[in-house]
This record gives sequence, structure tokens and C-alpha cells, in this order.
Amino acid sequence: MNDDAAIFWENVKKEIKSQNTTQEWIAKVSGISFNTFQGWMSKGIYPRVNEAIRIAASLNTSVEYLANGAVQNSKKPIETICQHLPKIQKHLELIKEAVKELQ
Repeated sequence: MNDDAAIFWENVKKEIKSQNTTQEWIAKVSGISFNTFQGWMSKGIYPRVNEAIRIAASLNTSVEYLANGAVQNSKKPIETICQHLPKIQKHLELIKEAVKELQ
């Protein structure tokens, strides 16, 4: 078992537990078959980059955190996005108005 992969999967397990979810749910949300997900976890195999990204997204965290436990920002990605939603909504409304004027 690769030590780096073991760290990745231990962090996945921690997040699954802290979020009160299941491996099955995370695999499903990530678009990965549960057998594949469980096999990687039990054998300590790193997923491909695109799959690691989907796993991290389904856990609302970063691949960096899963890979080495590093927390780059105290806010999780979803919290950061939610913080910017009002500005995004305002910009979308301005774009919508501009498009109407062009028609």
C-alpha cells in the first residue's frame, strides 16, 4: 500500500465520518461505482486526478486536503461560493438587462 494513497483514503474516511455520510453515497455522488471506490480504498490505490476531484467535490473539500491534510483556506469551497452568490446574482441581472437592450 502506498503511504500517500493511505493518507488520501484516511482523510476521505475522516470526512465521510464527520459529514455523517457513507462510502456508498460519496461513490454515487462522485459517479464512481461503489465496488471501484471500495477497492481503491481497501487497496490504498490513488484514484485518477479527475476522480479525485469528483471525490473531493462530493465531500465539499479540496484534493489537496485529501492528499496531505493541508487546509489552504478555513472556508470550504461551497461556503466560499455561497458567499459570492449575491454578487454573481447582481452581475447576472445586469447581463440580462444588457441582453434585453440589445434585442
